[in-house]
Amino acid sequence: MRERITLDQIRCERCVSRLAENLAPLKGINDARIEMGSSSIVVDYDDEQREALDEALGKANFRIVEREPVETVAS
Repeated sequence: MRERITLDQIRCERCVSRLAENLAPLKGINDARIEMGSSSIVVDYDDEQREALDEALGKANFRIVEREPVETVAS
């Protein structure tokens, strides 16, 4: 599954680091791109990892504001 997840507060490089540190140990995260300007992450993950992803975001003190699917482009 590939989603853009808008969070409530990615405001600085420290926030980006904290988010990356909490996502790094998760299994099933295939790709994650943190976008500080839009306060969001684009993440590609295995469907069964959604709960673990949500827990990791909460543990890093981020609240999910919105989720939207991102279409993948076939190569």
